[in-house]
Amino acid sequence: MLSDRNSSVLDLTDVRYIERIVIGRYNPNNPDDDDFMQRQIDKLNHYLDIHPKGILIGKDSGFKVIKIGENTVISQHVAYHIGFKRKPVL
Repeated sequence: MLSDRNSSVLDLTDVRYIERIVIGRYNPNNPDDDDFMQRQIDKLNHYLDIHPKGILIGKDSGFKVIKIGENTVISQHVAYHIGFKRKPVL
């Protein structure tokens, strides 16, 4: 069912598939995390632009405190939940 206000907007009752995309740093010692984060951001943008178009239905954020010797590093992440009418083909 599509909303009466805007027929191109996906109604939450139509969501049948949810993709969770986590963006953030997992390991502060791994320089590949920057490339992985960029790939996740590109994937998020792709899911919001492709057909069937996904909609943002939720967002979680969290952090992890990592002790490295005498230093303390805080690792943060954000998980986006993208809803689709059907599973997108990549």
